[in-house]
Amino acid sequence: MLIIYAHPNKSGHSGAILKEVERFLGEKKIKYEILDLYEMGYDPVLHANELYTSGQKGVSRETKIIQEKIKKQDKFIFIYPVWWNNMPAILKGFFDKIFTSRFAFKYVGRWPKGLLGGRAVVFSSSGAPRLFVKLLAGDRALKVVTRDILKFAGIKSKAYLVGRANKFNEKQKEKIRKMVRKGLKFLIS
Repeated sequence: MLIIYAHPNKSGHSGAILKEVERFLGEKKIKYEILDLYEMGYDPVLHANELYTSGQKGVSRETKIIQEKIKKQDKFIFIYPVWWNNMPAILKGFFDKIFTSRFAFKYVGRWPKGLLGGRAVVFSSSGAPRLFVKLLAGDRALKVVTRDILKFAGIKSKAYLVGRANKFNEKQKEKIRKMVRKGLKFLIS
């Protein structure tokens, strides 16, 4: 199992989600690896020599290593906050560089075909109330990842978000515990 963590620290809601994921996986004795994008110093910038749509094929060593890790897995967990109704830039850059044509998808005629498989669960948090994120913002920050990226690449996924994540308290911790347990049951069932 591969966990992609995209938050610059481990305190607060995202950190609590990660800790709860680790606790659950530990209880079930499920092996996992964490790719903490900030801790790794991941470079999210898609450089000119990596722009495969312009005929460039300069895939970095780091990208190849991460793509190999993804190929060997069929279960993924993404943890990130919602910032400006979207994922953090480091995660967007990760998808741009890693989920490339002929690795994550290819076109068969005019239609895309996902080349990856498996399942993913997406855990996120937002300072906005959950109802606002869902109804008024249309769950954009979740749908971009689950539908526009993961589904496009052939990965089935579900997303979970804890709202009002501007104050971290016992009530929020309990929401996170329930959310993580529910999401991971989807992933390991």
